Amino acid sequence: MFPSSSPLWLLGWYHLAFFGLYIPLAALRGRRKLLAASCAAPPNRLRHMQTTAFMLVLLTGLSLYIAPRQGIELFPRAVPPLPALVAGVAFYAAAVAYMRPRWRRAVEKRARVVHLFMPANATERAWWIAVSVLAGVGEEITWRGVQAALLITLMGSFWIAALISAASFGGAHALQGWKSVGIIVLMALGFHALVWLSGSLYVAMAVHLAYDITAGLNYGRLGRELGYSLEPAPVPQAAPR
Repeated sequence: MFPSSSPLWLLGWYHLAFFGLYIPLAALRGRRKLLAASCAAPPNRLRHMQTTAFMLVLLTGLSLYIAPRQGIELFPRAVPPLPALVAGVAFYAAAVAYMRPRWRRAVEKRARVVHLFMPANATERAWWIAVSVLAGVGEEITWRGVQAALLITLMGSFWIAALISAASFGGAHALQGWKSVGIIVLMALGFHALVWLSGSLYVAMAVHLAYDITAGLNYGRLGRELGYSLEPAPVPQAAPR
C-alpha cells in the first residue's frame, strides 16, 4: 500500500498502538481465558460470531475514519493487473490445499477453539459468511491498508512495514494457538505481496474472504462427519427401583 501523504499525527500513532499492540494482547488474554475454561461448557458459537461481526464493523470504521486524516488512499480507481489476479487465485488454491489436512486433524483432536469456527446450521453458516466478508474486507483495510501505510511512512520500507504488520496481524489471532499464529503471519505476508503486485487491496480482500468462508464451511462439514462435540456428556440417571 502507498505510504501516508502526511506525517504521522496523533490518530496515526493511535492506530499503530491499538492494532499493533492492544489487539494482539487482548487476543492473547482471550486465549488464556478459553484454555482456563477447558472443563466448562463451550462458548456460545452463534453469539461469538455475532460479537465478532459487530467488533469487525467498529474496528473497520475506526480505520476508515483515520485513513483520510492521514492522507491514505484505500480505494484507487484501478483494475488489478492480470498477474495479480492469477497470483490471487494461486494463493487461494495453495492455502486451501495446505490447510485442508490440518483442518481435519484439528477436528479429529477435538481442538477446543475449533468449536467457534464450525457453523452447524443455516443460521450459523449465514453468520459465518457475514463474518468472513467483514474480516476479508475490514482486516485488509486495517492491516494491509492503514497499518502498513503508517509503518511505511515510519520505516521507509514496504517490506519492513509488511513484516511488522504481519506479526501484529498474527498476534491478533492468538486465540487460535501459536502454530496457527505462525501460519497466519505467513499468510499475511502473502496478502502484502498481493497488495504489492496489484497496487490495491482488492485482490487481497477477495482471497482473504474466500479463504475464510472455505475454512469455516469445511470445519462445519468435518464436524458433522467426525462427530465433533464439546457439549458435556449427560449425567447418567439412576435406574428406577
